[in-house]
Amino acid sequence: MNKKMKTIYSIGDFLKVKFAGGASFSPDGKWVAYLSDVTGTPQIFLIPTEGGMPEQLTDFEDPVSFVRFSPTEKMLLFGKAEGGNERTQFYLLDLSTRLITKVTSKPDVKHNFGGWSPDGESICFASNERNGKDFDVYAMDIDTLEKHCVFDKGGSCVAEGFSTQGTYMAVRRNHSNANTDLYLCNLKTGGVDHITPHKGNVFYMGALWLPDESAFFLLQDKDREFNGLARYSIAERKFSYVLTPDWDIQDVTMNRNGENISVTVNEDGYNRMTIYNVETLAARAYRLPTGNIYGARFSESGSHVAFNLGDSRRTSDIWVLTLETGESHQLTYSHQSVPPEAMVEPELIRFTSFDGLSVPAFVYRPKRNKQGKGAPVVINIHGGPEEQYLPVYQPVMQYLVHRGYAVIAPNVRGSSGYGKSYMALDDVEKRLDSVKDIIALRDYVMSMSDMDTSRIALYGGSYGGFMVLACMAFYPKFWAAGVDVVGIVNFVTFLENTAPYRRALREAEYGSLENDRELLEKISPIHSIEKIEAPLFVIHGANDPRVPLSEAEQVYKRLKKSGKRVELLVYQDEGHGLSKLKNRLDAYPRVVDFLDLMRNREE
Repeated sequence: MNKKMKTIYSIGDFLKVKFAGGASFSPDGKWVAYLSDVTGTPQIFLIPTEGGMPEQLTDFEDPVSFVRFSPTEKMLLFGKAEGGNERTQFYLLDLSTRLITKVTSKPDVKHNFGGWSPDGESICFASNERNGKDFDVYAMDIDTLEKHCVFDKGGSCVAEGFSTQGTYMAVRRNHSNANTDLYLCNLKTGGVDHITPHKGNVFYMGALWLPDESAFFLLQDKDREFNGLARYSIAERKFSYVLTPDWDIQDVTMNRNGENISVTVNEDGYNRMTIYNVETLAARAYRLPTGNIYGARFSESGSHVAFNLGDSRRTSDIWVLTLETGESHQLTYSHQSVPPEAMVEPELIRFTSFDGLSVPAFVYRPKRNKQGKGAPVVINIHGGPEEQYLPVYQPVMQYLVHRGYAVIAPNVRGSSGYGKSYMALDDVEKRLDSVKDIIALRDYVMSMSDMDTSRIALYGGSYGGFMVLACMAFYPKFWAAGVDVVGIVNFVTFLENTAPYRRALREAEYGSLENDRELLEKISPIHSIEKIEAPLFVIHGANDPRVPLSEAEQVYKRLKKSGKRVELLVYQDEGHGLSKLKNRLDAYPRVVDFLDLMRNREE
């Protein structure tokens, strides 16, 4: 009798899965430009809206970060940085000639795209050209490349795009990730109106204008825990809520004629999209595929909506909804060697932390364990800290589960998605309370009969890397191994050396060098680094503008000097994470081998 054999996949099979996203419609709606990493880094492709064979338009060594069609011409604007340094430059690609021309040529300046003007003659963006620290907002003529400054009040500012007739531009000024302001710039008169004076932390974002410019829609959380959809009336100078779900609205977009608005709500980590009639706010009944939806974008005529769809077992692909028929079709078919049935869907659980707080986490259990053996555990801690672990395709984590590991991904206090009070629970002096959440999770794992509680490893990137180091340094006896990817070990040196334009926003979260240095020293794992007992694996990019390479070098030198087992991988052509497939194929098999040593050593 033949038994069906389980197919064993390599980590390369998981890592070589491709994705498609960032869709943008041509002016006539017949074409979609998008990004795909078929070549190993995200590049621009073009495909008919109804489906067909895609055409690759760029082939750079470095990834393209975004692409946007002109609203009037067969022309694409896109952004690209070099070596992971995040100093994005803009380029134009003429589809009639396939020629690429530079729009910005300041390699030391970071440019953040805001949008095209409705007539296709200008773009808006923010850049730190003036002093390297503050982001001013500009409008640029796309033919002459002459630009003029629209807003220069200092701080971290974002161009929220032009109004529908080109009269206004909204500018968002970020004080922290939880506290923002909106300014309305009149492009005809040069006047600037601060429309959101407030006290405390209030979040405002976006400006989706009605055709007559009488009002615009935005996201805000004033007097609420979660982001709601609000409307601002120009004549009344007044905000009013129009949709207030009991979860965060993650994304919102509206068609140019102001008839329909797409709203994506993050429900406990799962994104659900609904399209409403703007006038009546009645939900339209469309048959949408199941999965996590994000990145919705209307065509110029409003007849189609492109969106990204994926889940924990399926890579991200682009789908298109035709509003007239209510039918959706899959537009891109990204390569995926490992079938969904070979992977696992996580279970959403909640555990109780040290102070009674309920903390959500996603648990991935392997399909088979060795008989009589519990699964070794990897706790995967997200970055941010104001981010949220979402159940989307995670190749390294799925491979570990395929190999028999259990993976647990918590959304500890400080994560987004659970209300602004929850997000503030780790601010400044409460920083180490989030570390205690991981200790509470370990205690919870100890009660799971299918887990091997003697083999618990930590894995995290960026702020998640700090969490790995803090747990290992402050609670050294609890862990079998740790993996730190571009993590923070010393908040003082991190704030001193991070890119100048990032420091103020990060000080709002962690504390300032001027006023909170003693606290920053206290919460930094570097001062207890020699207490780490478990082996540690460190990965960093040499060009990281967010968490400088010096953070990883401190960890490696101190642990090596004290005779502890530590490995360090540095990639000269990467920044804050690994964006290139060749580097991921080099680094992550080594990570798995490192974790396997932990597993095998204990058996």
